Amino acid sequence: MKQPHGVILLVPSAREFDRGLRRGIVEYAHAHGPWIFHEEAPAYLQSLSPKQRLRNMGGWNAHGVIALQSRLAEVEPLKVPRVVAVETRRLGASICQVVSADLDIGRMGARTLTGLGLRHFAFCGLQGLQFSDDREAGFREGVKRAGYETVVYSSSRQNLGQSWYVELKQLARWLAGLPKPVGLMACNDDRARMVAEACQMRGIRVPDEVAILGVDNDEQVCRSASPPLSSIALATERGGYEAAALLASLMAGEKPPAKVVTVQPAHVVPRQSTDILAIEDPNMIRALRFVRENSNRNLRVTDLVAAAGISRRALQDRFIKELGRTPTEEMHRCRVDRIGRLLVETNMTIGEIAVACGFEVDAHVARFFSRRTGMTPLAYRKKMRIS
Repeated sequence: MKQPHGVILLVPSAREFDRGLRRGIVEYAHAHGPWIFHEEAPAYLQSLSPKQRLRNMGGWNAHGVIALQSRLAEVEPLKVPRVVAVETRRLGASICQVVSADLDIGRMGARTLTGLGLRHFAFCGLQGLQFSDDREAGFREGVKRAGYETVVYSSSRQNLGQSWYVELKQLARWLAGLPKPVGLMACNDDRARMVAEACQMRGIRVPDEVAILGVDNDEQVCRSASPPLSSIALATERGGYEAAALLASLMAGEKPPAKVVTVQPAHVVPRQSTDILAIEDPNMIRALRFVRENSNRNLRVTDLVAAAGISRRALQDRFIKELGRTPTEEMHRCRVDRIGRLLVETNMTIGEIAVACGFEVDAHVARFFSRRTGMTPLAYRKKMRIS
């Protein structure tokens, strides 16, 4: 009988990013174990010093460790393989680590908010934290590619800790001074919720004046906000699964294929905080609403012409002027988004997805998706999900 590996798991379950990693790690252990997980008692049940905690962990005789970056100094004395989930900054090349694809996350945020027809953009981050800085850089890059600039608000975590209310008032003043309507991306859902609270404090309407987009899709945060927050969902379960596979290879004495596991952005989960089309042209609004409400159909430009009530040439010109893309490109973008969400969020077969998205043949949806994303539907599902 295969002897189980003991693995120290120092990844909490307070936030969705960490919960997703844990789900992926446990799924790998169930599929390829057996593993025995060693975890500490909850913080409210213990008052041990780091030295005492290390002594306890040393007594577990574990074969490996998966820990957050903030616990790295504690687990370094344990002479076992370890994989570190990075919270704030990238670590040295010699350390096996889990990181998020933050530039791509920022770019996805830019594509989402520029797609609403907005002309003004802002980013709210946390100063000096690499994940926030990189998401800001990706967002600025995407917004600039669309022909616009980004205004940035950033403050340190120390400021937040000293006085949440003072920070909230400063943020509210900054928001009041922004040109409206504005599309704002926050570095994570917690920061997005703070933006929503600052808007309430100042009487700024969301999404009519400020459309807010967060990151992590933490439902406990997003759905309890007022209004509920749109957010970029990350492929954290896949990341956790790959992190566990990386640790398994280290514990087996093998050289891992790579030392970095990258958590990719999967898709945007739209909620009320971005439910806006910041376009004054009523014909364009009708056309765009029609596209988004019918992304499950094989639409043609003639369908949009009928919905908008203007000529084909006028529709083409207005789409390029307002969004920087043609009606056909917008229809394809919405359809690709729908296919991607179904691939990640459901267990539907490719055939079932084809029917749900208005394709007559499985191969048609595969060609359509591959041509526009560079990946087959199955490769995309594998990249974003465990199974």
